Amino acid sequence: MLNIDMKKLVSTQNLVDRILRNYSLCDFCIGRLISKELCLKPSRSLGKRFTSNRKKLTLKKCFICKNTFEKLDKVVEQMIDNSSTYQFSTFLIGSILKPSISDNDDVVRSKFKIKGAINVKNQINYELGKKFARQTKSKHNTNNPDLTFKINFKNDSCKIHSKPVFMYGRYTKGKRNFPQKQESCKNCQGKGCVSCDFHGLKNFNSVEGQIAKFVIKKFNSKQVKINWIGGEDKTSLISGKGRPFFVKIFDPHVRKLRIKKQNVLDGIKLHDLRQIQNQPIDSVPFRSKVIISVKSEQPLEDGLLKKLLTIKNAPLEIHNQDERIVQKSIYDIKYKKTNSKYLKISMSVDGGVPIKSFIENSNVQPNLTKLLQNRCTCVHFDFKDIDIMSSSCKN
Repeated sequence: MLNIDMKKLVSTQNLVDRILRNYSLCDFCIGRLISKELCLKPSRSLGKRFTSNRKKLTLKKCFICKNTFEKLDKVVEQMIDNSSTYQFSTFLIGSILKPSISDNDDVVRSKFKIKGAINVKNQINYELGKKFARQTKSKHNTNNPDLTFKINFKNDSCKIHSKPVFMYGRYTKGKRNFPQKQESCKNCQGKGCVSCDFHGLKNFNSVEGQIAKFVIKKFNSKQVKINWIGGEDKTSLISGKGRPFFVKIFDPHVRKLRIKKQNVLDGIKLHDLRQIQNQPIDSVPFRSKVIISVKSEQPLEDGLLKKLLTIKNAPLEIHNQDERIVQKSIYDIKYKKTNSKYLKISMSVDGGVPIKSFIENSNVQPNLTKLLQNRCTCVHFDFKDIDIMSSSCKN
């Protein structure tokens, strides 16, 4: 029995009778339209209480929902089937209805001055969520769900979007002529297509390629995006704790995974690999310890070499093409002349300094060529350590 004032029950019954004299509505839609007035949850059983006394005629299609509520069990079966390969604990449902469904809902509510009732689309999403949560033991979440379902009632399709997973790690590189970045698939320009199996890369013969291949396999995803903490030349070696990086993993089927902190791949080793909540939005400040091998055109003069010590802690200006000047610093610098035309420089420097440009006569002021009054070229440069100057990777 409904614990409702008799006068309100009678007026609600009269409203239902007037609606049904004009339109054929299902019990779901009746229950939804009167729930606000009765301060009850919308349900099929609520609608049935006010339609049970009416003489049942041949079942007609509901004027508002077109009997969509009757099809929800099949839709839930489709959702369960499509999501069977995904790990998830939370979800969100969105739907696309035929325009006539929402239009007819507005027509009935306007004609009978029904205010505050939940609209038909929200009720469909709610019923789907309730059924899906019960069968999968998962929870509905509107803020940051693991899976988002897009149910299209126009073409009976069910699409799934899996929330990205983020990782942090470092890598060391022990061989030369191994580039950091991978060439994109020429067919799709990195967007992902059938030719590249949707990962967007031409192949996996680089640091980026090896990390992507490893992560894609572990998380059963299609594509990843790597944000580097600094760049390097393909001839550079990376030692020490390694170069930090962040990975955004798109459409992961696996969400939670135990991964060894150290992993040996082709050409690189991964260290301190772990999942994080999110990656930094802003650029991450860092410093690098670099060993640079330099060759000069003329024999090196010892007197001029001492000028190198004067640039410690002095502003290093990088003149960009857009006429913007960026200031960096060298915090420590040492040098050793290995023969008359070869020099080895060890320095601690801000991230973002183009090492080759610092050696050659270029947009970096001061640079080695001008300081030594001798044309210099960079043979190769190696990173002994890269230190993050913030807690960006601690989340």
